[in-house]
Amino acid sequence: MTNWILSFLIATLTTSFAYAEVRPYALEVLIFSRPEPVQSITEVFPASKPEAPQSFDFQVALESGFNNLIPLPDSGHILKNSALRIRTQLDGQVLFHKRWIHPLTKKQQSNPWFKISGMSGDGLSLTGYLRLSIDRFIEVDTDLRVTRFSVRKAPDGTTIDEVYILREFRKMSSKDIHYLDHPAFGVIIAAEPVEPAEPQAQPADAASESETPPPPRVQ
Repeated sequence: MTNWILSFLIATLTTSFAYAEVRPYALEVLIFSRPEPVQSITEVFPASKPEAPQSFDFQVALESGFNNLIPLPDSGHILKNSALRIRTQLDGQVLFHKRWIHPLTKKQQSNPWFKISGMSGDGLSLTGYLRLSIDRFIEVDTDLRVTRFSVRKAPDGTTIDEVYILREFRKMSSKDIHYLDHPAFGVIIAAEPVEPAEPQAQPADAASESETPPPPRVQ
């Protein structure tokens, strides 16, 4: 990430973080599907989709600045080479790929879930939920569901969706790229701390010029 982008975003965040115990991180999440067929899948598919947690729509949160989330441009993706290899070498599909600044706080259970979604070119659908916090390490709680529509038949001849589920809680260091694995899809997570910018001292001459001169004394 270029220095000028960081400087601008940090200046935006400074006021919001002044009185809160937060640690802002630039987070990037890449979720991709594996090519069909997935021979190693043996999971039992639920008769109905599992209940979703109470959540906030992630895209709306980014656009509105909810919880001081700040989107980062696609040009700054550090996992773009991974996304390219997934498409060209693995023959997979990218379901979700975002990078943003997230002010992380403690108390993982009290932090909100954010709902994410995506669709691949071959018809797979992602509906997922992420919850993030920080203590000694960054804490990521995932509840992800990838659906293949109408791929199996029930005994009565009706079609059934396959819903692949990945629920995992992971503590991660910002120094490493982290990977969550499932036979049907995968998740790659990268994080880097956003350090507050130190105020630059003004030259003595500039400081004196900016001061308001005292009013003239009455003789």
